[in-house]
Amino acid sequence: MKTKKGEDRWHPLVESHAAGQVGTTGTTSSSPSGDSTAIFAQDLFDGIARSYDTWAQALTLFQYLRWRSFLVSQMAFRPGNIVLDVCTGTAGVALEIANRHNGQIVGLDISHSMLEAGLHAVEKRSLDGRIQLIQGCADYLPFPDDTFDTVVFTYLLRYVQDPDATIRGLSRVLKPGGQLLSLELGLPSIRWVHALWLIYTKSILPTLALPASQGWHRVSRFLGPSISRFWKRYPVDELAAMWRQNGFPVVEIKHLFGGAAIVMWGKKH
Repeated sequence: MKTKKGEDRWHPLVESHAAGQVGTTGTTSSSPSGDSTAIFAQDLFDGIARSYDTWAQALTLFQYLRWRSFLVSQMAFRPGNIVLDVCTGTAGVALEIANRHNGQIVGLDISHSMLEAGLHAVEKRSLDGRIQLIQGCADYLPFPDDTFDTVVFTYLLRYVQDPDATIRGLSRVLKPGGQLLSLELGLPSIRWVHALWLIYTKSILPTLALPASQGWHRVSRFLGPSISRFWKRYPVDELAAMWRQNGFPVVEIKHLFGGAAIVMWGKKH
């Protein structure tokens, strides 16, 4: 995978961190080989990369793009801002940011296959001069302190060993006064909505995913239990407290589609 116009602009950011090694592909690997959580996430998403955007939209009952659009709509940008998009996947959020705002974007993801699909989309829209995609792990960000004006992450925290440490790392690379935003799949709290959500994730979702691929069927069976475990261990209020403890005194929260998705955002003090 090779970046073009943006390659020279962003290599200094990557090379400044001892853990990052930049190859001729324009990607960097910053994940320790022994991190079983990172290895699992990489394997899971490598299996669905080619059809990710199509099936993510279908299996979220066509809410996926709406959630992403709302997330980006909460970003406060100035011309020339530098944005880090963590867990960028196929670069959907990065592309939407580039369409709405004039700035430079670095997308980071652990899955090489997802990044290859993202690079294809970036080059197709001739945005490779503004978007660089880098392979790496959110727990070991290969950037100096106070690098980015905005940091955004999507569907990340269920795939890390220590969410508090991950948020701390994201805060580290964000400039003071910069904005942190996130989009995560949620666990509906209203009883009847939660009951429908359980039926959908346990029975309907795995059935719908069968025609897609074995990779998507695997994801569909993993998704519901994974979301339930995460939010039972880290309720929304506790997660917001993690944000505050790591430099974001005011945290705003928006529940979407009955709580099936949660967007959070705040400014670093």
